[in-house]
Order: sequence, then structure tokens, then C-alpha cells
Amino acid sequence: HSSVTAGSCATCHNGTKATGKTANHISTTSSCDTCHRTTGWTPATMNHSSVTAGSCATCHNGTKATGKTANHISTTSSCDTCHRTTGWTPATMNHSGVTAGSCATCHNGTKATGKTANHISTTSSCDTCHRTTGWTPATMNHTGVVAGSCATCHNGTKATGKTSNHISTTSSCDTCHRTTAWLPATMNHTGITPGSCATCHNGTKATGKPGAHLPTTASCDSCHRTTAWLPATFSHTTVVAGSCATCHNGSTATGKTARHISTTKSCDTCHRTTGWVPATMSHTGIVPGTCSTCHNGTQALGKPVAHVTTTAACDTCHKNFTSFAGAVFSHTGVVVGTCNNCHNGATALGKPTNHVPTTVSCDTCHTSTSTFGSTKKPNHSLLIGTCKSCH
Repeated sequence: HSSVTAGSCATCHNGTKATGKTANHISTTSSCDTCHRTTGWTPATMNHSSVTAGSCATCHNGTKATGKTANHISTTSSCDTCHRTTGWTPATMNHSGVTAGSCATCHNGTKATGKTANHISTTSSCDTCHRTTGWTPATMNHTGVVAGSCATCHNGTKATGKTSNHISTTSSCDTCHRTTAWLPATMNHTGITPGSCATCHNGTKATGKPGAHLPTTASCDSCHRTTAWLPATFSHTTVVAGSCATCHNGSTATGKTARHISTTKSCDTCHRTTGWVPATMSHTGIVPGTCSTCHNGTQALGKPVAHVTTTAACDTCHKNFTSFAGAVFSHTGVVVGTCNNCHNGATALGKPTNHVPTTVSCDTCHTSTSTFGSTKKPNHSLLIGTCKSCH
């Protein structure tokens, strides 16, 4: 065939003049010598230059020519979608015709690369997170992730874990964080150790005490609930005695009312630390003679209607600061001749039934301000003609 014109093989090799293509010959319009040598049909070197795109399987069907192997990736795409026409390898996988969700059919670690040993635990298909053009970048889709298993991946190795300044907690990430993003997060205090609030609520990791907060070293949860700052039930357990006004000043916390008893004493001198009432009044430090400042019937109990008529201060007679009873009356300042204003048998002891008949004032004869006993004899100048009444 040395003198045969290239490309003219079929002039003779047409099955009539000379042997032509067999019935199972690869479909092609190329000249015989495109693949065969002029000295023999075999061996033949296939030239795919003129093969119609997408028709690979016409020959590569395992009969005419090598087809897909038993462990080939499952696909209906044509061979030349991934393979070159000059060789099976290297091949560039084209996922365009791959059925969504079927990644693991090939990406199982046998047919094609599968999940690595440290892959995030999930039953979702590869393409739930990965693109079909490459493993990375991957957008994590947490659908199908088992609740409470976040730390299986979010441990700082497989995936981002808690930061060094993260709130101290043993709770799962999804207790507070959403599965779509770290922020915003809704803090769930379940599992927080009592008394450890300030570990986070220090003004850095989480909101701490404001500038106007009550001075205290007690833990936040001594007064606040773990679900919100307010309402708060204040616990005075650790408050220093005598420091009430530090907070109870009318600004930081409720202070003395406008009609409060006048005193410079600390609140806890009289009030309990669990409530304003009941209060036990301590008169220690009260200025003598100022009783009526409070004991005026408004701020504190005042003189009853039947009280002895007097302008003297309460403590002139009432010496007991825990009770009105046990009063020693001092007649100092009582107007002369007004004894019976009180000594009338109702307000104070009056004349007995066997008293000398007289209309004169008590102090005409009774000169002692502490007893009815007299230091002088009766004044008879006013009793002329009535001697028999006594004598």
C-alpha cells in the first residue's frame, strides 16, 4: 500500500473489492488509515478527532471498546463529559448531570473521596453543604444535625469552638445559639452554677453592675432571677450593718419618707433588713425635749384626749423609751391654782370622799409636787364657820 493515497482506503476496503469495516466496527466517517496502519488492521491506534461529541458510549460500551468499569461513578453523562478523547485519565469530573443528594453514591471513600475521619457528624448529603465543583468553600447546613451535638464539631478542631472569653457553661451551643449563626444568641442560664454570675456579668463578657448599682459583694442571683434582671428581690444578707443609707437615699433605693421620724440613726437601728415594717423604734440618740416632733399623733402616737394638760415635753414625765407607761409626773411648770384641771378624779387622782370640804385649789395646802402629803398645816383663813366639818 505504499503508493496508495492517504485517506482513500475505502475506495477498495468497501467490503466488495476488499475487506471493509466489520458490522461491529466503531461508528466513524474517518478514513481507515486514520487509525489503522497500511500494513494491517491491527494494531490500530484510535484517533478520536472526528468522533461526534457525546457518542463515546456507541463504542465504549464494554463490547466494541472498553466501557465503564464496575466501580465507575454512577452517571448517565457521556464519557467525554469528564474524560479526554486521548485517554481515560486524567479525568475532570463534571457534576452537571449528577442527581442531587446522590453524592455519597460515589463519594464513599471507594469510588471517590468520601468524608474524612474528622468530618462533621451529619447524615446530610454532601451537596447540602459542598458545591459540586469542589469541597471548599463549603456552606454548612445544620439541617439534620442532632440537637445538643454541636460540640462534636464545634470543638475548635473540626469547626470553630468556644472563644477564650466565652461564658462559662457546659450547655450545648444550641442551648443559646441558633443553628444558622452564632449571633444573635439568646442566653439560657440552665446549668449555670449558682453564685457564678459575675464570671460573665463583669461588664466585659456580659452586662455587669451599672454605676448606680447597690453596693454589694453578693452574687447577682442573690437578688436577680436567671431569666432577667427585673424584677429583683433584694437580699440584705451581706449588707454591712449601719450602711443602709448608702442605698436607701431616695435615689439608689427608697429612702426616708417626708413624714419620717426625725433621726440621724441608720435604718437598721429600728427597721428589719427584710422589710420596713414592723419597726422597733430605738430612742437612743434622740435629743431630750424633742419627743413631740414625732409623737404628734401623725408621725407617731401623740397625747391621748384624756392626757394631763401640759405643755411640757413627753420625756419630762415619760422616762421609759420603750413604753409610755411608768411615767413620773413632774409638776415643774404647772400653773399655780390649776391642780384640779388634772386632779379631778378622771385625768389624775382627785380629792377622796373624806377630804376636808373646800373649794380652794389643791396647792393651797398641798405644797409637794410629788405627793399629796403637806409640809404645812391647812390654811384655816378660808374655813371660818366650818370647823365642825373637820374637827
